[in-house]
Order: sequence, then structure tokens, then C-alpha cells
Amino acid sequence: MATEKMNQPVERTVDRRTLLTGAGKAAVIGAAVGATLTNGANAADSVVGQYCMTIVYENGPDVTFDFDYYENTHMPLIMRLYGESISRFELRRGQPGADGSPPPYVATLNIYIADVEAFEAAAAEHQAGIAADVPKFTNATLIAQRDQVVAIDES
Repeated sequence: MATEKMNQPVERTVDRRTLLTGAGKAAVIGAAVGATLTNGANAADSVVGQYCMTIVYENGPDVTFDFDYYENTHMPLIMRLYGESISRFELRRGQPGADGSPPPYVATLNIYIADVEAFEAAAAEHQAGIAADVPKFTNATLIAQRDQVVAIDES
């Protein structure tokens, strides 16, 4: 199901200045989220007022989620169909709680919207086809929510 790289923790030590600038920032963020597709050099930077889509897949005893399929097939499909209306797309794997309890969500996605009108047009045209692909990688219940960035603290 999942690729080896998704199952192995990534450990990196980077000073704050490197983390917050240039390639160091992109490399650490990319390693932290497991899979990131970007359009543009500054796509990793979100801005106050930007719209996002957060999608979570609920975890449970019989839930399956094929991270390899999602990363290598479903994500590129969405990026191809939605094009430059998406500035960044993150896939995250749920991790156990500090007490060892299973995560409430097997996967979380953040889609940063670069162009709301183009995103809406792509959704109207392609949403049914994308939804039809979901059973190919999971049996989890999907919850989607549109968000807007209200504040950013990079201290």
C-alpha cells in the first residue's frame, strides 16, 4: 500500500534562519508533509485572506488509505485538472497521539487556492470524476471544509 518513504520518519536539524528562507524552507516543509506539489517559487507561503480547502479522512478500525496511490495518481490528477487555481497541495498522514491512541484522521489534505474563480470552475467541471476515484485509495469517510487564512505567525 504505502511507499517505504511514507512509513519512515524524516529527521532534520535546521536552524531557524535556514528554515524560514528559500530552499531550506521548501525542503523542510516538503519532508514534513510527506508530499507537496507546488506552482511557483513562493507557493509554500500562504497569505492572510487566502482561501484553502481542508479535507480529512476519518480513521477507524477497518479504514484503509493507500498513500502511494494518492500521492502518485490522485494528487497529480487533481493538479492537472485544477491547474494553476491551486498554489499548494499537502498530504499528511495521521500520527498516534502522545498516549499512543490512533489518530482521529488517517489523512489530512490542505489545498491552497490561488484563484477562487478558476478553482470553482474546475470543481464544477471535474468534481464528479475526482469523487469517482476516491474508492480506489480509501474506504474512509471524507469531510471537506473551505477555510480562509486569518492570521500567520512566523516568530
